[in-house]
Amino acid sequence: MNAFLVIIFLVSVSLEMGLGDVKWPTPSQTIELTDTKKVTKHLDCNYKKYVPVGGGWGSGEFMKPVIEIADGVKISRCIVEGGDGFHCLGTCTIEDCWNDNVLDDSISLLGTKPNSVYKIIGGGARHGKGKTIQFDGAGKLYVTNFYIDGAGQGIRPCGNCAQQYRNREVHVDGLTIRNLEAGQYVVGVNKNYNERAFLKNIHILGSTANQVFPCKVFLGNNQGKNPKVLQMEDDN
Repeated sequence: MNAFLVIIFLVSVSLEMGLGDVKWPTPSQTIELTDTKKVTKHLDCNYKKYVPVGGGWGSGEFMKPVIEIADGVKISRCIVEGGDGFHCLGTCTIEDCWNDNVLDDSISLLGTKPNSVYKIIGGGARHGKGKTIQFDGAGKLYVTNFYIDGAGQGIRPCGNCAQQYRNREVHVDGLTIRNLEAGQYVVGVNKNYNERAFLKNIHILGSTANQVFPCKVFLGNNQGKNPKVLQMEDDN
């Protein structure tokens, strides 16, 4: 097998206009944060909502996360609003967590070990501007039954980071994605870094549904340049 071959499995990808929205959880309590909440052991938020306030959060790609998750830690039933959402510093599990009014990326994956495993189970993100799940680190990502409503892009291993990693994998089983930016993608991968994506049970909805690609294949770089698009996969 060619070492640079990108393998994409598109299984049960559909464009549907009539499905209803998921039930967004009602916060049990709202907590204002003046700095990132750092989580170093299992945390069940019981649907508390964390909101960044004041200055010092930064902007764009340099924005600080609302919640930072240490290597090996699981969080569940957490809601955040604004900011750069959740940052995983290594292997982590994010279960039934929600991000509203995302200012840049909803979830960033930053582990440096090739055996890092990231699990995103349930939950969702809405009203975002950038990539919903930004996969900058090394390892494998598993997304199950996640919901996105409004974003620039879906899931993306970094295309132009100074530190790049080879052999990243993205496994998605159950994703409803609505109102993604026209011309963008559910998952983007870099062919030259031997990345692979496995997509199953993907539902693309909203007014832009027929203008969204399940997958785009890029030529990544480590120089901060816009990566070149090599291939755009439809659902055939």
